Parts: sequence; C-alpha cells; structure tokens
Amino acid sequence: MKKQWIVAIVAVYIIFIFSLVVYSGEKTHVFKIGILSVNADRLEKIQGLRDGLERLRYQEGQNVIYTSRNAKDDLDKLPLLADELLKGKPDVLVAAGAAEAGALKNATSELKSPPPVIFMGTLSPVKLGLVDSATQPSGNLTGLDNYHLELTPKRIEILHRLLPEIRSVAVLGDKRILAYEQIQETVQLIAKEFPLTIKMYTVGSVEEVEPVFREMQREKVEAIVLLPGFFLETNTEQIISQATQRSLPVFGLYPSDAEKGCLASYGTSYFDQGAQTAQMVDKVLKGAKPGEIPVETPDKLVFVINLKTARELGITLSPTVLSFADKVIQP
Repeated sequence: MKKQWIVAIVAVYIIFIFSLVVYSGEKTHVFKIGILSVNADRLEKIQGLRDGLERLRYQEGQNVIYTSRNAKDDLDKLPLLADELLKGKPDVLVAAGAAEAGALKNATSELKSPPPVIFMGTLSPVKLGLVDSATQPSGNLTGLDNYHLELTPKRIEILHRLLPEIRSVAVLGDKRILAYEQIQETVQLIAKEFPLTIKMYTVGSVEEVEPVFREMQREKVEAIVLLPGFFLETNTEQIISQATQRSLPVFGLYPSDAEKGCLASYGTSYFDQGAQTAQMVDKVLKGAKPGEIPVETPDKLVFVINLKTARELGITLSPTVLSFADKVIQP
C-alpha cells in the first residue's frame, strides 16, 4: 500500500512539472491597438482608455501594444495617419472623436476584412453616418455617443436657471464639426422654449476670436454656451479670458472647462469617455463583432459650478441651484 502511495505521488509530481513546462512554453497573445487622435487635448481620452484596459488586465508590453497617431490639429493629415495605423495590422482601431472615426471608416471601407473601429465619444454617430443605428451599428464601427448634441438644450436650460435674468445668449461653435448644421437646427428649437434670444457664432482660428467677441458686444450678448469644436478644445482658456474681460459668463461642455474658468459646465469628461470605451474594446478583443455591440451613452454626466468665476463676474448664485451641482469649485 505504501509503495502504491509513493507511485501515485510521483505520478502527480510528474504531471505537475509537465504542466508547468507546457504552460511556460505557451506565448501570451499580444493585442495591437491603433489609436487616432486629431489633437493633443484628446490624449486624456487615450489615458482613460489605457487605464480602463489596465483594470481589465491588459498590461502594456505584456499582452497589449499601443500605437498612436496625432494629427496635431491638422484635419487633412487624418487619412494619411489612418493608413499608417492600418499598416500595423491592428486587432482594433480606436478613434478619439468623430473626425478620427470618419477617417478610419473611410480607410477601412474597401477592405474585405476590416478591423474593428471603436470611437471614444462622438456626437450623434447615426446622424454623422458612422453607424446605421445606435442599437445595431451593423458595420465595423461602434463606440460611445457623448451626447453633445442632445445635451445642448440642457446646457442652455441650466444656464437659464443659473442666470434667469439674462435674455441674450451666444452659442459658440466651429463649422468644421461634422454635425454643426444639426446643432444649429437644435438651437433654433431651444430658442422657442425659453424667453431667450439665441444666436450662433463660429470661430475656427486665433484671428477670428477678437472679431467674434466684438460682434457679440454689438449684439449685446449676455452669456456664452460653448459647443464642441477643434479650435475651441485647444483654445478654451483664450475664449474664457476674452469673455471674462467683457464680463460674460461661459457655460462649458466638460468638467475641465469649469476648472479652466467657465462659470459652469455639464457633460462627461474626456477621461471617463476613454475609460468607458475600454469596456467595448475588451469585448471586441474577446471576439465580439462591433456591428453587434450597441452604441453606448455616457455612464457619468457631471454638473460643475465655479464659484471663483462667479465672484470675479459679480454673480450671486442661488443655494438651490448650487445644491444640484455634482462639484462646486470654491473661491
């Protein structure tokens, strides 16, 4: 009996050693992720993506490799950079926004087996033609709808509650945004719901900033609501500075806008957009088809008020409105 026990123990030991040898000989599959961004400001999305994937056990250099391309605010470079990423034969492509998603869609449209493309926050992807529908994207693209178009009325409503005495509001955007016309239509509908005069203004370069503000001054604008825009993303502080000089409160999109000096902001952060998108990338890397993954909406919308800016502008906000804020930046 003792001899049989010894033989059994030896057999188990041999099997254990053999399994270790086999396991150590197996190579961990390394996924390749290509990321396309139009500017450096969207790098926060990429950081959110990487952090989100790390929480899902994707370790850079071990089982995932990232290749990023940044157009540095030059939209004409996006098609070339998209082709560069494709040459690396990525397992999945990630677009930092709508323009990037459009470039990657065009770059992959003629391929027999196009790689999956996940976008990290665009406004109205169905209206932009990125996907056929939110519930059934059907193609090789899916991702996160950051709800910028749908949130525009809410931002104006909140501004009206913050400053009920104002009557003239400027909505400042960038014509290069693919859904600019749809936003313009939405804004006109909002104007009918509130006792406000709402006018659209556009800015796409440093040279246009001063003339736009002079026009606002002539039109006796009392507050500004920002729209998403390539120039506005990279020059938020300049816009806020010009507005502050004229005692104009600005309502922003992202939590960081309020931190930069906007009176308030309402939306989802770049980091959170990237982190949420990481879960969709994980599904694709595990075999899911992007066309079968519904487009998601933000998990977290944040309302931020900057009391330091309110004090600088001589604005007193009611405690009731302040109580609704997710975050209040103190003077």
